[in-house]
Amino acid sequence: MTTLDATAPNRAARTPERPQSAAGGLAWLIAGRSSNIALSIVTTAILSRFLTPQQFGELVPVMIVISLSMAVFDGTFGVGIIRSPQLDRERVRVALGNCLLVAGVLAAVLIAGSPLIERFFHFDHLAELIAASTIVILLRAVFVIACAVLQRERRYKEISLASLVAAPFGSLIVSVPLAIAGYGAWSLLMGTISMGLVETVIVARKAKLPWRVTISRAGLSELGATEGFFALNQLLNWAALSSTNIVAGHVLGLTQLGYYSRSWRLLDIAVSATSGPMQRVLVPVFAGLQNGGTGARDRFERALAVAVPVFAVAGMLACLHAEAIVRALLGKQWLATIPLVQILFSALVARCGYKVSESVLVGFGRARSAALRQLLYLVALASGALIAVRWQSVGVALSTSVAVWLFYGLSLGQAVRLVRASVARVAAIHARAAALATLLALFHLLSSFAVSRLSYWPGEMLTAAADVTVLGIIPIAAPTWLVDGTLRTMIRNRGRTA
Repeated sequence: MTTLDATAPNRAARTPERPQSAAGGLAWLIAGRSSNIALSIVTTAILSRFLTPQQFGELVPVMIVISLSMAVFDGTFGVGIIRSPQLDRERVRVALGNCLLVAGVLAAVLIAGSPLIERFFHFDHLAELIAASTIVILLRAVFVIACAVLQRERRYKEISLASLVAAPFGSLIVSVPLAIAGYGAWSLLMGTISMGLVETVIVARKAKLPWRVTISRAGLSELGATEGFFALNQLLNWAALSSTNIVAGHVLGLTQLGYYSRSWRLLDIAVSATSGPMQRVLVPVFAGLQNGGTGARDRFERALAVAVPVFAVAGMLACLHAEAIVRALLGKQWLATIPLVQILFSALVARCGYKVSESVLVGFGRARSAALRQLLYLVALASGALIAVRWQSVGVALSTSVAVWLFYGLSLGQAVRLVRASVARVAAIHARAAALATLLALFHLLSSFAVSRLSYWPGEMLTAAADVTVLGIIPIAAPTWLVDGTLRTMIRNRGRTA
């Protein structure tokens, strides 16, 4: 498949002969994400038994730096390629050259400022980790352009296959052996670098990126003018999600930072596995319904009627079985994270449910309001963490959950007004979900008392089986005041709401 037409700089790139359908592309993306999530669970379980909370804490500032580059490149250069009206070889040269220029400047600034970052976090040898992590930033600059070219041509299969090859290489082949050998935080960083290198090489070859690049001042100016809000939203989201780790790392130290970051990682795995694909489906749906009528309101209310109770029950299950999750995935040395996991997962319905309301706002093109919401989210997370840090990582987790709920309420309120949804219906959906989660908690307490004389794992397995059984019965047998008709219909129709 020819990616770019090199015969004439003014001529548009040739469309691939067999572009993937949207459904096929989504299937490949979901398959790739699901495989990576499964691998992430396995590697988390392995690495957590060979690395201490302090060693995980050492890598948190490094991952903050790496995620900054992702926010900058994805929100500007990647979006610029995808949205470009014409894509010829010269435009790709300019995008790649400018992206590498920004990456080089960012890497140089980080290397020069790494001693200051080390003093801020009070971690020894952090400067060396920061300097080494700049390799990932340079690789990311190439990856973003190649991935954008493949996305534009709907070649999602190549993107997913690259991730499927690179992820196990970086984690199982590099990180795990180095962790067993005692290399600590360096084992995690070397795995990240290796994964980035393999993934970048594969997508760059598939996209047939040009070897010669062009740096264009006009291209940078055009980029800043056209993609400003995309970049701003990405940067604000990065700042918001990083703020709690920055506060915890500066004030609490390595151990508490390690506890908090691993607890957040468990929540992030759950969010990625569920609400990520849901938002990719809902955004184009609402984008096609923004011309008016009752279609957007009906879809919004039906989506909430399914998502809110499902995530409320899933969050309650995670809270009730938090100790088993920590023991199975992290090991005994991480038992201190149990209250953190419970606090963070208590906001799962807000963390995932807001994807429904955000899908409406994004689909309706509310870019400016999205930037304002991200700014308010940043203020809530950062100020809350600064206030709650006196109560160690538990306080930071609590403030994070409160901020997530506030952000959800703000996003939900804007979406309700935009599609003119029924406030009474939305309130009833959340009330039913709360009642369903409460009923599950009461049943769990009774079943736990019944098996209290058993040892831990037999008792845990029996109560988990009982919880799952009652969840299978309630949605069908419960009265309508407890289970919304939309959810009941979806269950009976095996995933279809109508």
